[in-house]
Amino acid sequence: MLLVELAVFLLAQRCLDWMSEFATFVAAHEGMQFRPFPDPFLFATTHPMTFAMRHSDWIELIVVMIVCAIVIVVFSVWTMIAAPIRYFVNLNALLIGGAALFLLLVGRIGYDSAAFSELMVRTALLTWLIMPLFVGLFASLFPFSFLERIGFIVITVAYDVPLSIVRYGLFVAILGKTSSIAMTDLYLVFGPLLDAIPIICFFSIFLVRVARSLEARRAVWGWL
Repeated sequence: MLLVELAVFLLAQRCLDWMSEFATFVAAHEGMQFRPFPDPFLFATTHPMTFAMRHSDWIELIVVMIVCAIVIVVFSVWTMIAAPIRYFVNLNALLIGGAALFLLLVGRIGYDSAAFSELMVRTALLTWLIMPLFVGLFASLFPFSFLERIGFIVITVAYDVPLSIVRYGLFVAILGKTSSIAMTDLYLVFGPLLDAIPIICFFSIFLVRVARSLEARRAVWGWL
């Protein structure tokens, strides 16, 4: 666990640079106006950026609110669709519709592209630092072998770093096309929550292996 934490500490700055470079590439490819700026945070220097987003007029906001309301009603009544899918769609519709209502009443959502970028890169760095410690302590509660525990930690970190890099660039591209209406939904549903779901999946796979190992041991010692 400490070795993985040390590796994350040493490679964090380079990964943050890749994160900025990929987002810059995406923004340039989409023809967006953008400007990265240095932002010292903890022991590293992140490079969030300001980028141009569409402006939504009041007609578009009302249309988005109506569409989201219809989606919520339909997916609440139409029980033929599996409940997890209905809940997921309704959650996204509530967040997007709520953001549209807030924009209609207030005029701005409370933070701009620079603040959103800063939030994304800082969250990514904190997640990379916390994940080895959290996963290692969590795995210590179960009878994993040393190699399984290390493998579990390495897999989760190796998954999350590329995810954070690609996700940030995609968020920039999406917000450039959809305006700030989608900011809250992107961060709350596809932000840190998306980091936790694969951990659960990897953990389930490792638990299956542990269960089979324990079952084999019980069979060996069953004659006692």
